[in-house]
Amino acid sequence: METEPALRVRFERERRRAAFYSALAGGIAGIIIADMWVAPELGVVGGFLGGIFAYATIFAYETVMWRRNHGV
Repeated sequence: METEPALRVRFERERRRAAFYSALAGGIAGIIIADMWVAPELGVVGGFLGGIFAYATIFAYETVMWRRNHGV
């Protein structure tokens, strides 16, 4: 049975953690921006969209950087 290298396991954990924290910050920013500058009714929707965008951006960036430096 193969085990994953310790570096890869640490990277996967850190990638998910960084993406989660980015989603929190993106969600808060999305709520504020949508509520203040778009429409008060879109605050929560803007938060979800901002959080999803931030999570996806960080997750994709970390994946590309790992593959660039360590291969697949």
